Amino acid sequence: MSPVHRESTSIYIHIPWCLSRCPYCDFNTYAAKQWPEREYADALKTELAWFAGQAPFDQLPVETIFFGGGTPSLFAPETIAGLLEAVAANFTTTADLEVTLEANPGTVDRERFAALRHAGVNRLSLGIQSFQPRLLEALGRRHSVDESRRALEAVRVAGFENFSLDLIYAVPTQTLTELEQDLNEAVHFAPEHVSAYGLTYEQGTPLTRDLHAGRVRRAPEELEAAMFETVRERLGAAGYAAYEISNHARPGCEARHNRAYWTGSAYLGLGAGAHSFSPAGAPMASDAEFGVRWQNLRDPARYRTAVEEAGQAVEEHERRSQNQAMGEYCWLGLRQSRGISTLEFIELFGVSLEETYVHLGDLIAEGLLEQQGDRL
Repeated sequence: MSPVHRESTSIYIHIPWCLSRCPYCDFNTYAAKQWPEREYADALKTELAWFAGQAPFDQLPVETIFFGGGTPSLFAPETIAGLLEAVAANFTTTADLEVTLEANPGTVDRERFAALRHAGVNRLSLGIQSFQPRLLEALGRRHSVDESRRALEAVRVAGFENFSLDLIYAVPTQTLTELEQDLNEAVHFAPEHVSAYGLTYEQGTPLTRDLHAGRVRRAPEELEAAMFETVRERLGAAGYAAYEISNHARPGCEARHNRAYWTGSAYLGLGAGAHSFSPAGAPMASDAEFGVRWQNLRDPARYRTAVEEAGQAVEEHERRSQNQAMGEYCWLGLRQSRGISTLEFIELFGVSLEETYVHLGDLIAEGLLEQQGDRL
């Protein structure tokens, strides 16, 4: 929602297939040994072309592209190159375009990394999660620790100057020592960015069913809090500033695509189950003063059929109310180290933070919020 970020847009491309589904995952993903890669890519290109002629995407240059999933690294580099060519053919892109692709160790090697770099990907996000074999098994990950190490070594050889490494902590039975070992090894590979997530138990996942059945036990709250602090201290000491709750980066290497979500910029989600957002108006609701979000059909086959018939596959949309917009501005802003701006709030909503949230002074007095100039 920051006016600074309204001059550009971002594109998210969802590739929903994995070789197997992790027990903690609640994303729109499907385990498969084969997938309709060409047909799905054709649908993505059709959807791209349809939205390229719609406000606000027909007026804003694309600043970031993110291939997420699922496991996008399962798709051939030639397919990824074709999708990036379709973006370039339908949209204006910025000179410093950030193109990120998620990759799992075991689905890539040095040659594939090099081919992805040649295709136009300039940033990788590697789902390492842990360097402990027993924790990888507990998380249902297919790759081995050796495959993680080989992938991390191959990234640089392939010519990538910017990559992110994902870790998960507070895994059942994980110790603080094991987390420290994971952090030390992550730092050893010198990524530009580290995402470290506390394990969450999402409704409907096998992990949550195991939790309710007593087959696994959640990490004690005190231990998870100590792990959170350990992540910040160890990564901070190694030069990775915590710029958001779970995200740490060397100076200038923050994930620009993720920041688009947190600052309320327009983003276009393509593919089965993908989400999109426009700060003010969109093809589905041009009169939405405080923005509109929408979601595609989740089933890949239904998504492809809808795109073939109508050029897009929007299943539902929601107009944001002013109260929703104000609340999202605050909680998304407070996830970030930059916080929120009292002046920007007035500019966006025509009312002050103090008038909107009368308990603001109490939160400051209790030390739950800190005020620095116009920022909280």
